[in-house]
Amino acid sequence: MANEQKTTNALQVLRENPLFARLLPGDLKLVAELAGVRELAVGEALFREGEPVEHTYVVLDGLLRVYQVGPKGGRQLVLHMAGPPESIGEIAVLSERRYYPVTAEAVLPSRVVRVPSEGMMRLMEEHPSFTRAVLRAISERQFDLLLLLRRVTFFEVQSRLAQYLLERQGHDGPGFPLPTNPDLAAQLGTVPEIVSRTLSRFHKQRWIRLEARRVWIENEVVLIAVAKG
Repeated sequence: MANEQKTTNALQVLRENPLFARLLPGDLKLVAELAGVRELAVGEALFREGEPVEHTYVVLDGLLRVYQVGPKGGRQLVLHMAGPPESIGEIAVLSERRYYPVTAEAVLPSRVVRVPSEGMMRLMEEHPSFTRAVLRAISERQFDLLLLLRRVTFFEVQSRLAQYLLERQGHDGPGFPLPTNPDLAAQLGTVPEIVSRTLSRFHKQRWIRLEARRVWIENEVVLIAVAKG
């Protein structure tokens, strides 16, 4: 019964994931039967940079931070925040890398569906629609990385933060929850103290309302101007 429930959970999230959504029902069921489910506590690593590539993961619930650590081992550069039904590690698997180039770590209690590397490669060989979905996913991830590089290179922290807040409200609506200052700093390419001061200034100037780590944008016109630098 437990195995049946795991297969059902895996099937549901795979059906919603852009990589797997175009597979025929029978093929999707075979993938779900090959897959396993792993639970992660807050702060637990799904995999670390330099570990052998073994699976592609699809987030069933929770939230994971995908990042690289700087050369001196201090600052993190967050490349992606992955929630349901997003995938992690597919590019490493399908480019046949031996080791993961990033670390993935749970920000919230999370569960992931893990699909073995061999299964992913077989899907690439047998299903052109799956291959096209993979190419789309790689292109979208590349575009996201270019946006991140542009932000970090050309914009001040207050502009990056304004862009982030506007995007979050557009995606999640007013009253969206903020991550912790260290997590937000890692995403913006700065340090927690600067994030804290900038959020406080936005709040004092009534550009945003900040209550219990939830944000409402109060002056969107000004915030858009700040975002443009």
